[in-house]
Order: sequence, then C-alpha cells, then structure tokens
Amino acid sequence: MDALMIHTLIQSRYSIFDACGELPFSIIFGLCRNSTDDIDPRALVVDISGSALDVPYALANELLKSHGINTLRSDKQRLKDANISTSPSGTRFVTLPSPMGRTKHYKECFTIFEYRIDVDSELASLLQPGKKYSIKLASRDLGIKWWTYVDEPQLPLSEEQISQSSEPAKLLNSKPSAGHAAFTVVDSLPWPPEVTTRMCIIPATETTAELLEISMTNAGPLPLSIQVQGRQRFLEPQGLFGRESPPRTPSHRPLETETPVLYFGFLVTNTATDEIVLGDGKRRTGCIGLTSGKVDPRPRMQDLITLEPVQPLVRHVDLGGIVVGLKDGTYRIELREKAMWWCEGRKEDICDEEDGRVKKELFRKDIPPVVLRSEDTFELRVVDEEMVRSGSTSAFQYKSTHGSSKTSLSVEAPASNA
Repeated sequence: MDALMIHTLIQSRYSIFDACGELPFSIIFGLCRNSTDDIDPRALVVDISGSALDVPYALANELLKSHGINTLRSDKQRLKDANISTSPSGTRFVTLPSPMGRTKHYKECFTIFEYRIDVDSELASLLQPGKKYSIKLASRDLGIKWWTYVDEPQLPLSEEQISQSSEPAKLLNSKPSAGHAAFTVVDSLPWPPEVTTRMCIIPATETTAELLEISMTNAGPLPLSIQVQGRQRFLEPQGLFGRESPPRTPSHRPLETETPVLYFGFLVTNTATDEIVLGDGKRRTGCIGLTSGKVDPRPRMQDLITLEPVQPLVRHVDLGGIVVGLKDGTYRIELREKAMWWCEGRKEDICDEEDGRVKKELFRKDIPPVVLRSEDTFELRVVDEEMVRSGSTSAFQYKSTHGSSKTSLSVEAPASNA
C-alpha cells in the first residue's frame, strides 16, 4: 500500500486571537482512520514534528497555507527555526486507534491534537491586530515523516521503537479539504467583573418546604447588566464541528415573580455510583426554535437584569422540583455553570429608548461571557421522589468551600429564615 488515507479536519479553538494572551488560543487538528482499506487492528502512532500539525514548521515549509485578508507568506523565514519541540503543546507523538471493531459513528472517533499558540512565540509575533487569518492544508500531504503500528497504545514508545524506520506508506488526507482555522486578531478583550454565586438551604418550617437560596454578587465597582433570557451571543469555544455548546438540561424557575426570569440548572449525582443522573444531557425537554437571519441580535432591555456593586441579588428555588423523577438514594446537588452576555452599566442606561435594545455602540458579540458558578454543594436523600426527614433533622447536608465542610440543618428553623 503506497498511501494510507486519514480523515483530517482543522479548526480554531476561538474565532478571536487575543494578543494579550488572556484567552488561550489553539489550532485544533482532528485525525481519524476511516478508510475502507485500513484493516489493520493495531493502533497507529505518528511523530507530528515537522508535519502539518507542527504549525510554524508547516507554514514555513508549505504544508499549511494562510490566505484571506492577511497572510503569513512573507514571514516564512522567521518560522524556519520554530518546531514542535518549542511549542507549548509539548506533544510529539499522537495515537490513532484502529477502525476495526468500531461501534461509534466516525465523528465520535477523531483523535484531537491542539497546537497552542503562545503569545510569546515567534508565530504569535507575526499575527497583526485587526487582521483576519485563515489557515488550511496546502495539499493532501500531511507531511508525516515517521509512523508505526503498536500493539499496546497505552504504553509509551520505547527508544528501540523510535529508532526503527517508519512504515513505508504515505499518510494523506482522505478528503479534498480539511476545513480551515479562521480567526481575527485583537489587541485585547474586555473581561467581565467577578460575580460570586452562593447557595444555601433555607430549612423547612411548619408552613413552608425546604428552599434553595441562590445569591449573586457583583464584585466590580460598576453596575453590571446581564442577559438572562433570549438567545445569547458571546465568544464561545469551537470544536472540530463548530461551536461546543453544553447539552440542554431542565431549568428550574425561581419562586420570585420578578421579570425577567433567571432560570437555574443543576448537576445531580448519585453519591453511591458517582453517576450524573441529571444535568449531563439527561431528561432533555423542549426544542430550540428557528430564528430568521434578519433578527436584531442586540438583547432587549426586558431580557436584562442589573447587578449593583456589592448588593446581592437573591432567588429561591423549590427543592422538591429538583428531586422529581429521582430513584431512591442519596444525591449530590451542584449549580450548573451558566454563561451570559453582559455589559457594564444599568440596563436603563445601556439600552436605546426608541427600540428598547442595547445601544449599537455598546453591543459586542466577541466578548467572553460572565459565568455564574458556585463551589457550594449539598447532599440530600430521596425516597419515593421525596426528601426524607429523620427525627427533627432534614435528610440533607450542606457543604461549602466558604464555610464549614459539612453542616446538618434543622427543620425547626425560624420563619424569618424562609
């Protein structure tokens, strides 16, 4: 066999390269053995140094090419000395499993390699703010000079294996195109202020059930408006096949009647099996509506809430709604991260009076989102889809990284705490 075909894809982790380096950036390569002629059951290990995956070398030696508004053609000489050994990625060998006996769809079987572009690297110094770049394979040739088959891919290669000659077949991309890594270079990105999120249990009383209290505090010096409803538009990481969105999971509406509604999602784990039973794409509901390309992307004022500096925004969630459908057992409850568009300023000040949307000069999609996350967790015991009490103590325990590690909560709490 003169050539072995490898399905190859290229993508950029983000559509923006931050010249300040606060947003990590990498070129993603996906490799998959998907040829009908590839019938060897052994794994394949390739040395990627001096190949198309060795990005500076590949650009300098025409294994990769840049095109579009700005190119790197005139700067190839400066990349001659750069190679995989100086890359922050630090990986030289990549393993590709055999397609024999594969049961998953091939799209789930790509081996991923990321070439991280460090801001202090020679390659980063060539990327000019305000310019757009697109990097793709120059031909089907992956430029791999050495590769071999291995029987035990979990073990590192020995010096004896590395010293042997390469397999004779040339490794080529199986498709006419491998896609491209497109991105725009910016001097810096605006980052949101820190928003701290805390969770605590409000114990049951004679007239009220247990409640979960969630408080959010803007640690910045200015008011912060965040979008809690509507389609979100902000800078998101990309995978081989586009935007990497978290799985849609059930959301819980707080008991407060204020609008807009800030829904919360939870990660529920069975403590006995460590299995995630809710929040990892489980029990999906609803569908995503289609939108027209002519829809104004700017958030509406009615979809925003404003967090004043240092003043907590408090919401309460009925714990009973979280345990519905759970089997008997003990569960750990965590708040699922929620990413949202943001803008500094009160919503009344950042929105246009005429159309009720964020002012055009303030709206940006190429910004990192503000993320609601909490390190607080708690455990509860469920029997017949209800939380079980034992004596005068509720059958759940609250754990916090901000206070004592474990505290039992009495159900005889005063009504003022509810």
